[in-house]
Amino acid sequence: MNSMQKHIHYLAVTIGPRGSASKNEAKSATYIQEKLSNLGYAVTLDPFSTINSFSPVQLILIGGFVLSSSLFLIQPIIAGIVAIVFLSLYMLDINTRFSIAHFLPKKQSQNVRAQLPASLNTNGTIRTKVVIMAHYDSSKAGLNFHPRLVAGFRNSFLLIVTSMVMITLCTVLGAIAMWQGRTTMPFFYALTPFAIYLFVVTVMLIHRELFGNVTPGANDNASGVSVLLGVAKELIPNPPQHIDIEFLATGAEEAGMFGSLNYIKNYGIVNTLFINLDNLGTGDLFITTSDGALRKFSVDPKLLAITQECIYTAPTLPVACHGYHLLATDATPILARGGQAISIMAQDKQGLLPNWHWNTDTVEHISSSNLNTAKQLVLRMIKSLDRPT
Repeated sequence: MNSMQKHIHYLAVTIGPRGSASKNEAKSATYIQEKLSNLGYAVTLDPFSTINSFSPVQLILIGGFVLSSSLFLIQPIIAGIVAIVFLSLYMLDINTRFSIAHFLPKKQSQNVRAQLPASLNTNGTIRTKVVIMAHYDSSKAGLNFHPRLVAGFRNSFLLIVTSMVMITLCTVLGAIAMWQGRTTMPFFYALTPFAIYLFVVTVMLIHRELFGNVTPGANDNASGVSVLLGVAKELIPNPPQHIDIEFLATGAEEAGMFGSLNYIKNYGIVNTLFINLDNLGTGDLFITTSDGALRKFSVDPKLLAITQECIYTAPTLPVACHGYHLLATDATPILARGGQAISIMAQDKQGLLPNWHWNTDTVEHISSSNLNTAKQLVLRMIKSLDRPT
């Protein structure tokens, strides 16, 4: 068992499931802090307030459309207004621009940061900062991630969004029809199947919140943390000359990328490149060319070209290049704000993250070859980026 595998074993087995803003998440932050400190880094803990699950936010947003549908026969105009409001809130949330989580009860999570300044003095010149990031919390299992259902996750998500749009359209058109003195029943019949589907989704979310176990999170995302620590170890004896390096282990990613959002709020994204390590321990490795569950945010072409050159340079690395659009990652808020970020991930033959948000996400499925390949890719990227500005 090499050092990266030991990190995964400690996080996923010794500590175990690491729910967002939980005691085990805090233990994991302490472990990462200690490992970076032992390597010689000055480490900072950045605490922040967060919810501990994405389910309550999704329940409120999706439940708003069930409410709108229920109100339609009584007050079509109010139903239309409710649908418009909740559709707007959902679009803001899915694109990481605003979340109603701000109004929900909070717990504490934390980011772990360690910095490695460029070894050459640039006489006050602004240097590029490269942030190597990985979240260390793990998710609750839910019925929509069940092995028999997860293959349809993307289609289910798109059907949720379609249902929201159709309910909004039907309630607004129904309100107009009522104002014109026409019957509203055709619109009620049209929205009913979509409302039923969203009701089923809310039941699944409630089931996840009440009965879902927090997963061990070996692949998602102890694997990313292990590669982060592996890169941190490699850079100590030979730090970059022209770029600053920062290692960022984020908390509460599974609750809604709140660690990433907190970093953006506190430190910004100007003159910064982000390399996000997520779910890379098993499956076929790839780099993201675009990100985002609904709107597709493209990776900066120059950053993508540099990464591709690192992959294809001899000896070549077995890493593919394509988009990732199942759910948002820590890179999504950065890309949504015009920043430069790219993710290194791995998927199975179906295009899914192996053992995604399920209790089978255990250390037995981790590939040491994946970890080493991802580490080598990051080191090559840093070497390629380490040039005078």
